[in-house]
Amino acid sequence: MTEVGAKVKLFEGGKGGLGNMHFKNSSNQRPTYAQPGLPGVTKQVRFEMKMIADVGLVGYPNVGKSTLISVMSNARPQVANYEFTTLTPSLGVVDYSDYDSFVMADIPGIIEGASEGRGLGHEFLRHIERTTTLLFMIDISNYRTMEYQYTTLLEELSKYSQVLGKRDYGIAITKIDALSIEECNDMIEKFMTNIDLKPNKNLKSENIDSNYLSYGVKFEFGEKPTSPLFVLPISSVSHINTKALKYILGDIVKTSKEKEVVNE
Repeated sequence: MTEVGAKVKLFEGGKGGLGNMHFKNSSNQRPTYAQPGLPGVTKQVRFEMKMIADVGLVGYPNVGKSTLISVMSNARPQVANYEFTTLTPSLGVVDYSDYDSFVMADIPGIIEGASEGRGLGHEFLRHIERTTTLLFMIDISNYRTMEYQYTTLLEELSKYSQVLGKRDYGIAITKIDALSIEECNDMIEKFMTNIDLKPNKNLKSENIDSNYLSYGVKFEFGEKPTSPLFVLPISSVSHINTKALKYILGDIVKTSKEKEVVNE
């Protein structure tokens, strides 16, 4: 059910019986007999509401999703240094100016085969189907290469839903405080080259740490980007580029909502 006031018929009601007055006749003015009706359908039904958020966090387990949402919003999910810390989705409201905010959704990590039911991610992917934008969380310190994490996430989302596979997204390269700036930039440049991107200075924000390579796409209003909207290295623990990420995501959400108004 996606519309206010929508109605769905779940069960057939039982057939009504005949009351005692139906059996009234000349010889029996006050009948005490009544015919019972037929029972209706009995079932147990579970309703689950899809969360409505502006930005959905997507990534492997333990790449920093819960830490990011706890730093950027009022959400307080469980944070620990092991995989599948997040077992249920959580929402956080991110304020990026005095009058503007957006809702961020954190779901359990996605692994290979998630679209076929492996891990916990598949069970909760439906909660990010209604998001405006996705944020891919790519861990630079993970034993999996950044390119492998990225391509796996793209494939699993596309297999699960064509809608999710075509959703606008950005990339946050996480845990950059685990390596030196030089090591990070070397790995980021290699990653961008492998996915046919070149570092640039298109991301305009006074809060961006210019020591790290980044990428931002330029497109005219109404165009559909065919690549990540941005690539931004971050550290939630050290607060590197987290403030810049707020403004970047806020602008994307705001632009998307303006597009929806124009299309209406």
